[in-house]
Amino acid sequence: MTIGPRESWRRDTRPGILVVLSGIAIVCFGGLWAMLTFWPRLVAFDHAVSATIRSMANPITDTVAVALTTFGGVTIMTALTIAVCAWFLWRNMRAEAMLLGVTMILGPSLGAIIKPIAGRLRPAIEYARIPQPSSLSFPSGHAIGAFLFFGTLVFLVLTVEERLRLRDKVLISTVCIAFIVAVSLSRVYLGVHYLGDVLGAWLLGGAIMTLTTGAYILKTSDRGSGS
Repeated sequence: MTIGPRESWRRDTRPGILVVLSGIAIVCFGGLWAMLTFWPRLVAFDHAVSATIRSMANPITDTVAVALTTFGGVTIMTALTIAVCAWFLWRNMRAEAMLLGVTMILGPSLGAIIKPIAGRLRPAIEYARIPQPSSLSFPSGHAIGAFLFFGTLVFLVLTVEERLRLRDKVLISTVCIAFIVAVSLSRVYLGVHYLGDVLGAWLLGGAIMTLTTGAYILKTSDRGSGS
């Protein structure tokens, strides 16, 4: 007997909770977007904090930041997504491959749509330590990609990979979170984004990931309850 979607929602409240969290993240994203557009004091604060991050320059951090921002770019993130999805498919984990693939297509695509609508300019070109992209600034595409890729991996490690010990799950999750923060802040350090662009990307990423993981839970719980 296969239960319907309504019964699935009654039996497992997690998808509903994630939908609520997604709504909260969307509201927060919209609020941040509006404040960075219409509240000069917040814009000035954002610029000041970003300038402080840029001021921590030295040759070692320059090298590390360039490596991180390259790692978080479209080419490597796309290759990693394809590789991990292929690994999931090889393990017959189709739902997990679909979760990661859909999330990594939806998030960056939505971010790219929002950029010209938000119309926020990047920091002045003299602050850039790498060639400045031609696209606009809000939200950060690198931060969205890193948040969604590594965030989805954290979700799957904590909920699906039952063979891993708790210590290993914590270690992998910590490394993934560190990559999210490091890749995102490298964009501010290198002078091609403001911190507000990164925070907006995290909020948008959170809104998307809670929706896609909620759909994944609903799909897999319904599949598991069928007989």
